[in-house]
Amino acid sequence: MKQMAELKTIYPEFGNLDYKTLLKGVERETLIKFATLLIGKNIFYNEPPDNRVLIEEWFSEGNKVFGDDMAARVGSYEKENGKALSIVYNISCLKVLQFGLELNETNEEPKKSKLQSEIDLMLALLVLNQNEDYNQTKYTAKINGMFDEHLRLSAILLNFGFPTQDITHFDLKTYTINQVVKFLMLFLFLETNDTGKLLIDRFCKYYGFDTWQQYILAVFPILLPWVEQQVAGSVDIVLEKNNDLEKNLVFLNKFAQNDYVRIEDKDYIKLREKPLIQLDETTFRTIHPLFIADKVYKGQFFLLKQLNDEDPKLIGNFRQWFTSNFSEGYCFKELVRYSFLNPNALFFDDELNAGGIVGPPDAYLRYNKNVFLLENKDIFIAAKIKESYDFEALFNEIKKKLLLEGTRPVGIGQIVTNIRKLLDGTNTFDQGLDIAEANFYPVIVLHDPMFDAPGLNKILNDLLQRELIELKKDALDTQRVRSLTLINIDTLIQLAPSLAAGMVTLDELIDHFSSVMTAAPDPGLHTAQQAEKMLTDATLPFSLISYNYMQSKFGGEWHSEALMGKLLAEAKIG
Repeated sequence: MKQMAELKTIYPEFGNLDYKTLLKGVERETLIKFATLLIGKNIFYNEPPDNRVLIEEWFSEGNKVFGDDMAARVGSYEKENGKALSIVYNISCLKVLQFGLELNETNEEPKKSKLQSEIDLMLALLVLNQNEDYNQTKYTAKINGMFDEHLRLSAILLNFGFPTQDITHFDLKTYTINQVVKFLMLFLFLETNDTGKLLIDRFCKYYGFDTWQQYILAVFPILLPWVEQQVAGSVDIVLEKNNDLEKNLVFLNKFAQNDYVRIEDKDYIKLREKPLIQLDETTFRTIHPLFIADKVYKGQFFLLKQLNDEDPKLIGNFRQWFTSNFSEGYCFKELVRYSFLNPNALFFDDELNAGGIVGPPDAYLRYNKNVFLLENKDIFIAAKIKESYDFEALFNEIKKKLLLEGTRPVGIGQIVTNIRKLLDGTNTFDQGLDIAEANFYPVIVLHDPMFDAPGLNKILNDLLQRELIELKKDALDTQRVRSLTLINIDTLIQLAPSLAAGMVTLDELIDHFSSVMTAAPDPGLHTAQQAEKMLTDATLPFSLISYNYMQSKFGGEWHSEALMGKLLAEAKIG
């Protein structure tokens, strides 16, 4: 991690400046192009661009003296403090973009010169970085008081990573493939029931298509420019002036920003909903490639909810219907069936409920003596809590979603309850299970990438260990209960073909992850740098640790699009 370049570190003599004041008078087009250009550069390089090159490219000849001075200041700070600085932070760029989109063409603010605009835009970026750094660190002292030393780093990283890491840390190609897989699964599911078919009809009417398959074929050309990008910078979609121009314009305008209202744009919902900006009659600029990828699947929930609520309304509580019937009842179960072939035992909650088992896990999976208790959670944390950077509020909400909701055990609480029932003999549905030899793997499968935030798994594992102490008090042997693992549904999609092919096993991946998460540096064996890396690695999510493990074991040979190919064939998309 690099340190963000801030106004107080580069220009301490300027005191406190307001970014909105700095941006006033800068032309709307300049704000939009500046923000999208820097986001594009950042994502292309997968890290902030080189500061000296960025400064040299941004400032014109008339601002050369200012640019050279800024580059010297940045270099001096880095040398004196031994820390690399990043001028470009995507969240700051998105806030510049939000400011620009709020302006309308009749804005009467006096226009600044090009030279002044260059300087003020760069200063505004430093101010926004400073604001973000304040938000990320303002509760550090409180966090230190809330956690023991072994969890403080995890809590600090969780505090400043959770609100934004889903749009700052991702692999675009992999993420896009995962969204395509989930889109295909969603619409194949909708085809299986009458209500779903009515939603498909409304979906097709909204986009002007005859079939839902036409949508994915139409959205691919919007994704490909980013995936195939060869040059760092923003990406534009330029429509050809041919017989399809009018039809293509109608389609892209459903993705384009029109009347932007920032007050409604918590967690960049409006930018995610409409991730294109129309620059001229035939040119559209992408705001953020992740927002485009989200239009494949994630955005469909909100669109389908909107279509569902049209008169006549089809489903009373759409979210509850979606998470119960699709997220858990179809997506989760189909992935488990696909990934884990020939287990010694596999039971889903509906089967166990039918057999009289009270409060069973969402999935019970056993290979020999290894028992996996999987809880599926398609949940989210409200934008209001995410944007507050209030760690205590965030932590309490996470515990409510993943430990205890009032008096009702959820997530970890459900897993611990089921471990108890297996250990004390209450649940005996798996006749082949030898309790004395069994290893128990607690797993929570989550559907939103926000839960891949660094530090979260380690902190929740600590909550699990505290719950297990209560089982020990009742003389139950918990020594073979493994660490808690949070697995994002996208990670399961990515690993599914390798798991199905027997290249790797789930216990192998989890055991490796657990060894990294629980590693404790030995001062006698590890240098200070090695110890720091071990402590940081211990906060990383399963998605990253499992990816690195697969890379080290198989190189690039483990990636497979077999699952996507299977679904494309089922959907009759050639």
